[in-house]
Amino acid sequence: MKTFELKSGTKVIIDESRIVIERTGGKSAMKGLFAGRAMGQMTIKTSAVTGLIHFADYLMICASGLPTPNDFKLSSVAEIKQYPNCIVAKESELEELYQFLNGFIK
Repeated sequence: MKTFELKSGTKVIIDESRIVIERTGGKSAMKGLFAGRAMGQMTIKTSAVTGLIHFADYLMICASGLPTPNDFKLSSVAEIKQYPNCIVAKESELEELYQFLNGFIK
């Protein structure tokens, strides 16, 4: 099991069978209230992960049954960051998370 504690207040816990995204910490919860971002806790089965999108300050986990924008050209970055399977943090923090999660895609 590996845990990523991001400076944004989001905690991502990963083991062989699931990915848990916790947005219950101070900063992350406040952004949920004031910026309209997802709050609480979300669990994704690692076997359901179909892809990852890492761009600048967000990482979108694409998985069976989870929402994704139909067309990124028509979606604003602010809208994309509101998806519950989108993790917002500094690019350098997300790079390590992206590399780790990339190992689960088969």
